[in-house]
Formats: sequence, C-alpha cells, structure tokens
Amino acid sequence: MQKLLEKLVAFKTITDDKDENQRALLWIESQLKKHLHTKILTKNSFSSLVATTRKTKKPHLWLAAHLDVVPGPTKLFKAQTKGSKLIGRGAYDMKFAIACYIKLVQDLKEKVKDYDFGIMITTDEETGGESGTGFLLKQGYTSKYAFLPDGGTSLMIERGAKGVWNIEVESKGKSTHSSRAWEGENAIDRLVDFIEDIKSHFPKEPCGDKTHYHNTISVGKIKGGEATNQVPAQATAHIDIRFIPEVGGRAIMQLVEKEARAHSITIIDSRFGNASHVDVKSPFVQTFKKLYKKMHNITLGTEFSHGSSDARFFAEYNIPTLLIQPKGAGHHTDNEWIDMKGLEKYYKVMKAWVMEIA
Repeated sequence: MQKLLEKLVAFKTITDDKDENQRALLWIESQLKKHLHTKILTKNSFSSLVATTRKTKKPHLWLAAHLDVVPGPTKLFKAQTKGSKLIGRGAYDMKFAIACYIKLVQDLKEKVKDYDFGIMITTDEETGGESGTGFLLKQGYTSKYAFLPDGGTSLMIERGAKGVWNIEVESKGKSTHSSRAWEGENAIDRLVDFIEDIKSHFPKEPCGDKTHYHNTISVGKIKGGEATNQVPAQATAHIDIRFIPEVGGRAIMQLVEKEARAHSITIIDSRFGNASHVDVKSPFVQTFKKLYKKMHNITLGTEFSHGSSDARFFAEYNIPTLLIQPKGAGHHTDNEWIDMKGLEKYYKVMKAWVMEIA
C-alpha cells in the first residue's frame, strides 16, 4: 500500500496541470486494465478514468476519488515518513483512496469479476468537479451506491454536508473626479451596500453555536476603481455562500437575486452545488460500521461537514454516498499526512465492505 501511495504522491497532479494528470491517469489505468474494463473520457480538457468489473456504465457501486491536488512546494511531491505517518501533497486529499482501489483489484485478481463495482477517478475536484464527476453522471455513469472518502475525517462518517453557491457580482456606476463626487455614481459604494444587506440575512460570527449548523457567507475578493481621486465606475466581488440542507439552494438564490435587483447589481458568474444528506441508519452505512467494530473493535462516529465534495453530484441523482476517511490531517497544507497503520486497517474493512455490498 505504501509504495502505491508514494508513487501517486510523486505525480504533481495540480488541477491546472492537465498533462500531468493525464500521465497519472494512464499509470493508474495500467494497474487496472488487466482485470477491469477501462476508459478515459475528457471534458473541457479535464480527463477522467472509469474502470468497471463488468462492461457497463451502471455498476452497483462506484468507488470514487479525485486525483488533482492544490499547488505546493516541489518537496511535497516526494513522500516522507515519520513514524507511522506518510507526509506529502495529496496523501490525505485524496490519493490514499486511489491506492486502496488499486490494491483491491490487485488482491481480488480474477475473482474481481464476481463483483459489480466501478472505479471513478477525476481530475477537477479542486476547482468544482463539473467536468469530472458532474460530467460523468450526466453521461449516464450511475450506480445504486457510491463510496467517496473525501470527507468524514478520521473515522467519522459524514452524515451530510452544506451546499455551496459561489457567485461573482458586478456593480456599475458613473466615473467622475473625486473632488466632485456628487456628479458620479460610486460603483464600490453600491457594491458594499449590497454586500452588507446580504450579510444581514446570515448569522454573525461569533454566533454562539459551537456546531455552526447554519448558513454562512464570506466575501473572498473585491476589485474596483482605477485611481484614488476618481469615482469608480465598476466594481466586482466574489462571494462564497454555504447553506444547510433544510434551507435549500433555491431560497438562498431568491434572496440574493432580490437584493441584487434592489441594488442594481448583476450576477455575472455562478457555481452551485447542492447540500447532501446520508441516512446513517441505512444498511449501506451500517454494514461498514459493523465491519469496523467486528474487525478492529472501533466504533465509528458521525459528523456534519461545512465543506463540499463531489458527493453533491451523486446527491443530485439520489445516489447514497458513504464518506469516511482514515486517520490523517493537514489537507491543503504543507503538513498533509495520513497514518499508514490506520490506513491498513481501513483498507481491510473497505475490502470486506465492497465484497459484501457489490
């Protein structure tokens, strides 16, 4: 397992490096094609690999993962070990899963044909996932269940995740000299007024709720103006909104669009992802919990995620998705690590679970 993960970490699969992602996918395909039906598909220059035990677009179970990672220093692409920790970019987010999938096929060998599952590897998750998982599901690559260990940190089953709506908004005004501001219309002022009105509909932090189970808003970027002594005629802002499943994206959209009309603001770009929910009492999830307890005497807990993953695409197709990761931490940091002893235990449960579910 460790050699597989070290090999995967060594590929510098930053999302924008599509050639490197393609090379890594071809290597993964070479590890699988002896026993699986494989195919590489491309959307908007982003490549994805699908590999199935049977020649079908609809296996009983998808084992999903993303190969792409966020940028980092070159040294992070050479895995290091400290005790039982393996440190490197993508080790926890989420190349360990791909290593597990490869090992599963290698272990099952010819017996893999006795099961009905597929492996789905994408390369655009860190920038949205629409050209990877989103595209594949639209192409009919569906299933009854999905397994996506891109959430549920350190053996906590993810019971749900907030939805996300990223928008870019634009304000238009009228430029004039700042000494005669009354002759112009300040686009930045208009934009700030809009943002303040939108934020009034969200809880302020600190909110007093330790779980933070509520909608959130964050302004990540503002741009406008050309000179200090000039009233700006144009301004833009990038806004990140997260919402709980009970609220729903439609209500959030209606709220923002109403305020945008009131302030003469235009939404010029948008990226939306549904909130997701998993019934942790379902046999699909409970089987995994029981196997962990039986094999390692570990009782798994649950958690709700404030972040987002490709699980939102499976949710759109009503595909229950199990998200749970082994012990590790530091994703998107220079100290990203995974516990290899814990990963070996995790793999044994995952293998037994796949053999039972699929």
